[in-house]
Amino acid sequence: MKRSYFAFSSSSSRRTEYDVFLSFRGEDTRNNFTSHLCAALCKKGIYTFLDDDKLERGKSISPELLKAIEKSRCSVIILSENYASSSWCLDELVKILECREAYKQIVLPIFYHVDPSHVRNQIGSFGEPFQRYEQDFSQKVHRWRNALTQVACLAGYALHDGNEAKFTEDFIVEVSNKLGVAQLNISEDLFGMDSRLEKLNVCVCTSSLDNVHFIGICGLGGIGKTALAKAYYYRMSSQFEGCSFLANVREVCEKKENCLVYLQNLLLSDILNGFPTKVRDIHKGMDMIRSRLCHKKVLVVLDDVDKLDQLKALAGKRNWFGSRSRIIVTTRDESLLLSTYIECKIYRVEELNYSEGLQLFSHKAFKSTHPSKEYEKLSKQVIAYADGLPLALEVLGSFLCGKNVNQWESALDRLKEYPNKEVMKVLQISFDGLEETEKSIFLDIACFFEGLSKDYVIQIMGDCGFYPEIGIRVLIDKSLLNVDKYGDLRMHDLLQEMGKEIVREKSRNESGGCSRIWDYDDLCHVLEHNTGTKVEAIVCCPVEPKKLICNFEAFSNMKKLRLLILHNLALEMRDCHTLNIGYLSKELRCLQWHVFPAKYLPSNFFQRGGLVELKLWLSKHLWNNPIKPLNKLKTIVLRHSTNLRKFEDFGVVPNLERLILEGCVNLVEIHPSLTLLERLTILNLKGCIGLQNLPTSMVGLKSLNFLNLEGCVSLTHLPEDLGLLNSLEGLNLGGISVEDRDLPSSIALLENLKTLSWSGGRQWNNMMNIIVGKDLSSSAGLFSLKKLELSSCGLGNGAFPENFGCLVSLEVLNLSNNDFSRLPVSFNKLSKLDILKLSYCRDLQSLGPELPPGLRKVLLEYCSSLDTFLDALMNKQYNLACSLNCVGCLKLATRQSSERAAFTLLKRRLQNKSCVVFNFILPGNEIPSWFTQTSFEPSINLQLDPNWCNRKWMGFALFSCFLIASPSFGFDVMIDHEEGPVCGFGQVPTYKGNVVSAVDSPVDHLWIAYLPREMIPVNQEWLNNCSRLTFSFTTKDLDGKTYSNKLVRSCGVRLVYEQDIEDMNPIFSNDIEYPLEG
Repeated sequence: MKRSYFAFSSSSSRRTEYDVFLSFRGEDTRNNFTSHLCAALCKKGIYTFLDDDKLERGKSISPELLKAIEKSRCSVIILSENYASSSWCLDELVKILECREAYKQIVLPIFYHVDPSHVRNQIGSFGEPFQRYEQDFSQKVHRWRNALTQVACLAGYALHDGNEAKFTEDFIVEVSNKLGVAQLNISEDLFGMDSRLEKLNVCVCTSSLDNVHFIGICGLGGIGKTALAKAYYYRMSSQFEGCSFLANVREVCEKKENCLVYLQNLLLSDILNGFPTKVRDIHKGMDMIRSRLCHKKVLVVLDDVDKLDQLKALAGKRNWFGSRSRIIVTTRDESLLLSTYIECKIYRVEELNYSEGLQLFSHKAFKSTHPSKEYEKLSKQVIAYADGLPLALEVLGSFLCGKNVNQWESALDRLKEYPNKEVMKVLQISFDGLEETEKSIFLDIACFFEGLSKDYVIQIMGDCGFYPEIGIRVLIDKSLLNVDKYGDLRMHDLLQEMGKEIVREKSRNESGGCSRIWDYDDLCHVLEHNTGTKVEAIVCCPVEPKKLICNFEAFSNMKKLRLLILHNLALEMRDCHTLNIGYLSKELRCLQWHVFPAKYLPSNFFQRGGLVELKLWLSKHLWNNPIKPLNKLKTIVLRHSTNLRKFEDFGVVPNLERLILEGCVNLVEIHPSLTLLERLTILNLKGCIGLQNLPTSMVGLKSLNFLNLEGCVSLTHLPEDLGLLNSLEGLNLGGISVEDRDLPSSIALLENLKTLSWSGGRQWNNMMNIIVGKDLSSSAGLFSLKKLELSSCGLGNGAFPENFGCLVSLEVLNLSNNDFSRLPVSFNKLSKLDILKLSYCRDLQSLGPELPPGLRKVLLEYCSSLDTFLDALMNKQYNLACSLNCVGCLKLATRQSSERAAFTLLKRRLQNKSCVVFNFILPGNEIPSWFTQTSFEPSINLQLDPNWCNRKWMGFALFSCFLIASPSFGFDVMIDHEEGPVCGFGQVPTYKGNVVSAVDSPVDHLWIAYLPREMIPVNQEWLNNCSRLTFSFTTKDLDGKTYSNKLVRSCGVRLVYEQDIEDMNPIFSNDIEYPLEG
């Protein structure tokens, strides 16, 4: 059976036996309302005490009855017309109110056909009995009267002439809700559940309330899917007419015959309260579920589903259930839900954060929420190892409970070699359900490629014939893999460890019997002892360079070797052994070898007809006299092969798709047969400084998508038909030696070109006309351009054509280090322009309305002549609200208050409710008085009000004043909490050329930033529980070396709320002069 991984914290609450105690006047309601209410409570699974003795058995309440009241969590008092005429009922009432005071017992009065004021004032039927009581029970009368007055003042439920059935149904919901909150106080009793329930509820409520909701709770094994579903079920079940929680569906289907029929019967029985007719056939069961539940509002949880037929048999379609029903499915395989339901909301369960993980682990290991002092360091190791997986935290915590420090250390050392079997068993369930190619992809990623680019891994896995596009999609759907925001493949640490363990356990004592080798020592062992008979993939890339001393014949035994990637390994042959590349497996698909040991590929190498990728760094030669073509070879990479002078006949590789010759400095020419490569998509010749000629025609490269000629300084001509490469999307001509007048005009016909880089230090007037298609055909012009790099091109005021604004798709424009003093008005037509780079434009004097209002970032570092820009920004008619970097713009700062300009931009950004980070940097040393917390140290501690993180909180505003000692300068701010860093961001110069001369002496700069709450990578629960934050400001050089803290002059922070936007009136500052360093 599965565990519930979000553990309850220990509590000392009293033990109870009953959920509800019913107090009532038998002769009034026993055989009608009370009996119906009791039956309804029991039907909902609420354990109810009902005194079933029809006769009053004396003047005193029995001890058993008093005990039943004490042992109940809730008392329901049915105040009917003759309730007060029973001394027995009045004694019960007194006892119930005593338990309410002593034990916080829930008390719910029902005013059944009586007026609450009669109860409160003891008049009418509630007053008449007291005339008799004054004589017979004089000592109790005062307590009875007080009890009636007190209960009448409680929030109760009145039933007069309404529908009793409807009243009972609504009242059951109230009772269930109150019992549910008392039984499952999420905030106090569970670790990490509250925020997850909140997110799940948001996921549920995003659809129309009247529809049937299908919700998937997805995640890897042991992440807490079942625990979350149970918590939601217990909290919400009272709001539905019928409920069913079908636990462990996968396990039931593995072990039970006719499992789906069994589960159908269980579902119907749960919701219909003991369904009498047994379903014997799956299809009849599906019909029965639809016909019997289609008008009921139900809550159904299908736990741990792993097959499509399970969903189809138990919750196949929306019309099976009544309006507002909710069907929740927990599964490791997200694709099951997406292929079954047209609309299905997915909630992916997150790992526990550090605080939650520490509490859960400590609860299991120490029966407390924190570890003992002597175990704190070891506990942190366990938390790091578990990486937020509740299963691992619970299993390891339970295992380590009661053991001494030495035993803990021994256990943690053992985990490095032998992962915990119980944890691995749960995780491996998902792996065992994969197809063979999917298993291969998973193991390759776990052993070699975790953290690498998805595109790169897809290429490698495609080379191996594993169909990676669909394979990686399946791994993501099954929660075995995910892709981060940078496009890199990520795998939970324990899943990665599981993958490596699957490989190791095949041959634990002999690495040559394993299918994959990634460890340097294992590789050395296999090559020395010639044992790699089972090896199919080797990827060994040590951080530091190492020697690989081996007998190359050892590769001859690796008949299955398909993948060989070696970096930072210098091969040394053993005595009497020769290097024979022919020993490599004929099954080899991918060969990557940094510092390739052979001068060229021998003729017998070409027997490897399955080779798809070849990357040989620093190779002397590629091949001599190939005996047969490599028809499957798609990629050749020969980066920095300094002795390569020419590339032989491309007819040997007719299906080549990627050719990377970057940094081949002695490469002189490209063989004309290059144009035969109709499938070539990437041609990278960057840094080939000796390259003098390209083929005179390149029209045969029909599929070419990217051409990089950056730094080909000896290249003086380009093919005239370059513009006929219709598939070209990226072109880099930076630094080539082609004269402006010799540029092929056909370039203007590249209608699909998205990125163009033409940076280089020459006059490019003809180039600018080509870009906009001036004086050419009406269809000419690079109107699809999204990124244009024109830095260091000597562009002056007349360089930009009047119709430059026609580049309406342009998003990034780099004009750094040019000679113009102003920009043409046509720039404001670049409506999609997002980033404009003008750094080191030393003649630039003014900026203003020519800038498009949609700009997000403008870079102006060391524009030393700029003196009119902020004036335009202060104009209310000009609505620019972008981030600015004006480092070194001293002339600009003297004309305008840095602080005033910064706050104008900040206010505009806040008014736009922006969800992106805002930065403003300008020379100055003013201390903004608007900031509520300031410091002359490089850090500041902020104590937070308990209600600081409310809905009106927008984010953090930050400032820092620091001394920029040189252009090679960066800075950042780190936001920390007691339990570790929250987030960090900052800025470094974007132009890294020779800029030392731009600064005559160190200068103080003011930085103001806004970090919206949407950009803070923590959940709402974490924010709610946060009571203190530390903001640390640091300055660094471009190599990451931290400068002296003395360079940070002052800093400050302010929590920004919605009302603060209107409070940002003109700001006054205190000017402080700081001494310069040295």
